[in-house]
Amino acid sequence: MKVPYFLILSASGGAGHLRAASALSQAASVFDPPLKFRNEDCLDFTTKAFKKLYSESYLALVNKAPELWGYLYSKAEAKPYSKKGLLQIFDDMNYKSYLKFLKEEQPDAILCTHFLPFISLSTRMRRAGVTAPVFAVTTDFDAHQYWVDPVVDRYYVYSEESAWQLRAKGVLADKIRVKGIPILSQFTKREAAAEVRLHLGLPNGRLTILMVWGGFGVGKAEEMVQEVLAMLQIFPEQSFTLITVCGKNEKLLQRLSAGSPPANVSMRILGYVDNLHELMNAADLLVSKAGGLTSAEAMALGVPMLVVDPIPGQESRNAEMIVEQRAGWKALDIANIGYKIKRIIEEPRLLAEARAATTQLARPNAAMDILRDVYAVVVKGDQL
Repeated sequence: MKVPYFLILSASGGAGHLRAASALSQAASVFDPPLKFRNEDCLDFTTKAFKKLYSESYLALVNKAPELWGYLYSKAEAKPYSKKGLLQIFDDMNYKSYLKFLKEEQPDAILCTHFLPFISLSTRMRRAGVTAPVFAVTTDFDAHQYWVDPVVDRYYVYSEESAWQLRAKGVLADKIRVKGIPILSQFTKREAAAEVRLHLGLPNGRLTILMVWGGFGVGKAEEMVQEVLAMLQIFPEQSFTLITVCGKNEKLLQRLSAGSPPANVSMRILGYVDNLHELMNAADLLVSKAGGLTSAEAMALGVPMLVVDPIPGQESRNAEMIVEQRAGWKALDIANIGYKIKRIIEEPRLLAEARAATTQLARPNAAMDILRDVYAVVVKGDQL
């Protein structure tokens, strides 16, 4: 029997989409029976200038003008996405090599962890002879209008509420499956915090807080750290551990390393790490942005979140679901972080209750569950 070929596609507009594609690739590598698979960024088939513009414009917007991003996000929700005139001509030219690649590959299934791989071509894909079914793998707790496109055969969403949102946008119920967000397998194994701390050389028997700003080091990180340290300092009779992950932000790493924490705080300052799953397992609380992948990883590992300054749009909606399910808290601004941590320290039951609540949002097997569903369609002939 022919080995089915799954083409996994994403776009470098935020690290989460690429992480989700990597999670699907990882699951595909151990799938039984074997699969042939390939993982590509659709922007690699455009010009270097366009890829740089697309990926960097998103980061520039969310960092320097988050309110504008939130406005654009909400405005785009109001009506279906469409391309006309010069935009259509530009896309036809810009994605010419990408379309050629799809025609040459002729995979058995196309899985997209970003909407760009399919909305860039939409039904033009079919007119060009690309017949593989398209599976849209959403990467936030929310399902934005941009994910809705006539070329998509099936949608994978995080929750029943996400499915409801898609149905409200006109997607037929039988085209939607609730599976979760694909995460790497190392984020699916909950381990005892005491054992992980021992392995990492971290002290035990104290509240351990992990602060993460994503692979790009996005956010007002230094101010957040100072607010946390100031609050921990007012509990001199207790000891704390604070771990900060600065990502690729070297300037932030240097600035935090130059400071000195209060006497009752043991601080570990890190740059880009490849063991975030261990750090999460060691932590009692994650202070972070509410990116879809980070949130899904935290819920799978049972780590309550304190979401700070979420990006208007998808991150705000992720944060709303976490708070609604009582699996974490949202700080309205940086000054509010201290108050939230004060309450957590003074009322330990809050943290225990939030940790228990993460189970309701955990979808640790999403990557493999999605692949099994796609396999059933492609190989077993399950109806789309």
